[in-house]
Amino acid sequence: MTAANAEVHRHLQNWQDWAHNTLILTGPEASGKTTMAAAFEAESGGFCVDDAANYEDTEIFHLWNRANEEQKPLLLLAAKPVADWGILLPDLKSRLAASLHLEIGTPDQAMIDGLFQKYFAIRGLTISEDALRYLEKRMVRTYAMVRQLAQKMDSLAIETRKPINLAIAKSALGLFDAGDEKMDT
Repeated sequence: MTAANAEVHRHLQNWQDWAHNTLILTGPEASGKTTMAAAFEAESGGFCVDDAANYEDTEIFHLWNRANEEQKPLLLLAAKPVADWGILLPDLKSRLAASLHLEIGTPDQAMIDGLFQKYFAIRGLTISEDALRYLEKRMVRTYAMVRQLAQKMDSLAIETRKPINLAIAKSALGLFDAGDEKMDT
């Protein structure tokens, strides 16, 4: 956790204080919504709906009612804000409008470094400090880009049989800059 997601983390820890027992958490792809939701669900015993924007109004409405009947918190996750979900049921629209809304913003440098470290640690790898510093000055700052660069550096390290160092970082970023790879932002 860093300053980039501290507010979200604080609210997930204090779910008892949510307005109408519901939190709507939006954020970009690969921003950790699902990971945070799994921890929340285990701790609170509440309900989580991933990609809530793609559910039918009636499904969300019934889950809202069930969560209230069982006095459990409801966490709705989506990439886009509720206003863009296309909600047609007036009762659901007003209930969601009255709920707590939080958005995961752009990752800060500590978050980017931590995500690279985590990604490589899972694979038993490390990334050099000079590679991290090089990337931090040049990369697009999105969660998806961190994931894409990490995957590309992992592939290049395997291909070249070298550790993830400055040369690997330059090569990986160069592929995106040259347009050889699709860049999701």
